[in-house]
Amino acid sequence: MSKIRLAIVGCGVMGNRHLAGLVELSKAGLSEFELVAVCDPVRESAQALARRAEEQLGGNLVIAENLEELASAGVQAIDSTTVPWVHHTIAVEALQRSWYVMVEKPMGLTVRACKLMLEAADDSQAVLGVAENFHYDPMNRIGRELIRAEAIGKPRFMIHNSAGGGDRIIVTPWRHYKRGGGPLLDVGVHNAYVIEYLMGEVESVYAQACLHEKIRRNKDGEEIEADAEDAVYASLLFSSGATGQYIEDHAAHGQGLWQRIIYGSEGSMHLPGDRSGKPITLNLDGKGTIADERILDFIPDFRLDGVTASLFGGERIWRYDLPFPEIDRKLLAIEYADFAESILKGRPPEVDLMAAARSVALPYAMLESSKIGRAVTVKEVMNEEVSAYQDEINRSIGLIK
Repeated sequence: MSKIRLAIVGCGVMGNRHLAGLVELSKAGLSEFELVAVCDPVRESAQALARRAEEQLGGNLVIAENLEELASAGVQAIDSTTVPWVHHTIAVEALQRSWYVMVEKPMGLTVRACKLMLEAADDSQAVLGVAENFHYDPMNRIGRELIRAEAIGKPRFMIHNSAGGGDRIIVTPWRHYKRGGGPLLDVGVHNAYVIEYLMGEVESVYAQACLHEKIRRNKDGEEIEADAEDAVYASLLFSSGATGQYIEDHAAHGQGLWQRIIYGSEGSMHLPGDRSGKPITLNLDGKGTIADERILDFIPDFRLDGVTASLFGGERIWRYDLPFPEIDRKLLAIEYADFAESILKGRPPEVDLMAAARSVALPYAMLESSKIGRAVTVKEVMNEEVSAYQDEINRSIGLIK
């Protein structure tokens, strides 16, 4: 069978990272894609990515500035790595062209944008996938299986806390602007996805959000004026009856903090930082601390899929020790492999679309709660019954007047 003709749409930071993932998959002999084009309204960015792609993958890529120009390349699928505020417009147009689409997180900039994408996917014969790379981290997969196997009994309480950053710019300035979703969406969407992946759906949140650092600086001392909240402190209630504490503070000074701990009726589980490869630690009643390969004894039937096993060194790994750039491109390679399989086998990608949309809704539920001063359900946000915080963003991208 011939390869799937793919274009990368968006040739900035994420486009380059995704290219590295595609190269990783190709070098392993596992790629079902042929990269035939790149697309970006900034032609110089597209040309630069095309040169790197041609050096590493070969071929002679079409360079386009919009989706209309991509049609000449005979594209069958696109990987959308654009800025978040055009995720929905790119995905909807591509799906209407019957192109398969993988879109970077967040799925859409707002819940309304996500719903437009869901509707377009329902109307199209093509696959829509969301590139949530934390889903594919072997440690998160193992953690989920341990919870399902009740290794710590019934989950009762989850702590997810992170703090650091000071007044530094997070990668690019737009991440600090409300019109770009702000850091609590851009980073929080990962956290929200993993929280529900491990613990099940969050029913409601009560939160306080703050903008601590109104001036952000890069390493050269250049300044921007931020207008998006950079910290949130929240209580979570899960549909299961479990509860949670959530802190995401991108303006904290002093000692940094990262915690993801789940307490159950028979013990606790301390999960490592995403994309770190460090082992999961179990502290169990009557059994003490387990932080080695013995954790796999609780999930004897668990196996990583073939692509993940090939890239990370086995079906039954309990940790991995790799430099971050290699980890990053391997996880992106697995995203591509899952996307290809969903196309070829006609199945949904592993990252469920509704789960991806909820991972947008949950950070906004916290921001909406802070704005109106009461607990907010995720259902209210998904149904757009509570949208005061998002209204300004929806106006900025033309989704409401």
